[in-house]
Amino acid sequence: MTQYTKLLENELQELASRYGLKLIGHQPIEQGAANSNYLLDTKQGKYILTIFEIEPVRVAHMCKVLELLAEYEFPAPRIQKQVNENLTTMYQGKPVLVKPYITGQVIKDPDANLLSQAGTAMARLHEIPIPDFLPDKHTYLTITYPKVIKDGKDQKYTNWLSHRISALRKKIPSGLPIGLIHGDLFYDNVLFEEENFKAILDFEDAHQSHKVFDLGMTVVGLCTEGTTIVLSRVRTLMDGYQKVRLLDMSERDSLQLFIEYAAILTSSWRFWKYTLDTPDIKKSRKHLQMVRIAKNVRAMPKSRFVNTVFA
Repeated sequence: MTQYTKLLENELQELASRYGLKLIGHQPIEQGAANSNYLLDTKQGKYILTIFEIEPVRVAHMCKVLELLAEYEFPAPRIQKQVNENLTTMYQGKPVLVKPYITGQVIKDPDANLLSQAGTAMARLHEIPIPDFLPDKHTYLTITYPKVIKDGKDQKYTNWLSHRISALRKKIPSGLPIGLIHGDLFYDNVLFEEENFKAILDFEDAHQSHKVFDLGMTVVGLCTEGTTIVLSRVRTLMDGYQKVRLLDMSERDSLQLFIEYAAILTSSWRFWKYTLDTPDIKKSRKHLQMVRIAKNVRAMPKSRFVNTVFA
């Protein structure tokens, strides 16, 4: 991970003190793709300090989501308050948040047992009532996708991107169930411990939208090998999900569409991040993995997809 904001020990100690914490040691965390994270070892225990590269208003929004999840005892990070009772602070013009450390591991290729548990957790999330402060569009759609289209740096890619997004949005059925969704459930946003699901992380992109869109994104994040969607893994994820919440027929029928949609939106974020926002030659083609996933999903016969995943 790129460490966007590098802090010295005395700077970390000063920030920790705002939360009533006495620093003993620290280390950067190689996780995430857009913020800087440090593991703080303090006399009061272990904590995660995050310096965000996103706007303060989005961090404030995420704090409200995490507080809501705490009310419903959903397994997600909790927020450490400062001595002055504020949730966030600012440093070098960037918002900072501190959370108690959650033990567990990120598993890139979770087995069937873990996938099923992740599906069940997603269903629990989708059952939480929608709060009135949630936006109704993904930040990929409102922020990164428009920037990629406007820049036009790769005309062939942006033409394809614009065409497919427009075509897919026209095909979205009306009346699909809406809920509080995570919006970015890739493997590095899920923690497991001793063969058990532990928590879902990083709610920066939480919003209200089609629940099946969240499932499409989760399939892209947890059920792929290279550029291929592994249908047996999708079925396991859906089986776990439906232990809590049954999908209706319109959701089953549109899941394949939303997997393609999620892959395309993720490709636009990767292109924006590694070509426009913080150019990285080593990652400048990373968006193409998502392009290939989207094309492979679209090319799959619908009958094969539905009969395999929901047989």
